[in-house]
Amino acid sequence: MADYRPLMHELTLPDPDDRHVLAAAISAKASVIVTWNLKDFPARNLLAHGVTSKSPDDFLIDLHAALPDALISSVRSTRHNLRKTTPSVEAFIDALHQGGLKKFSGVLRRNIAGLK
Repeated sequence: MADYRPLMHELTLPDPDDRHVLAAAISAKASVIVTWNLKDFPARNLLAHGVTSKSPDDFLIDLHAALPDALISSVRSTRHNLRKTTPSVEAFIDALHQGGLKKFSGVLRRNIAGLK
């Protein structure tokens, strides 16, 4: 990836300390910034650079819509690859819900058989 730092000084965001994130996205030719901090990445500041911002929850919902089987398989692998313990499917989904993935945890509950 090209050095993104020279781009930072040309960018405007509500929080100037976040300019490196947008600069890196532009440099990497990313189309989306996934962040819980949406207020600091408004569409009006991203549009000219061909970038949007989404919450992790919305990003995962969109990913599920595009690639449902692959995403469910990936979540199943993630649960099984936890280092200390393998939580039950229900406990794993509950943890994701508590972590803010409210919509996505609903999708997982509807696909619970694929997660075992």
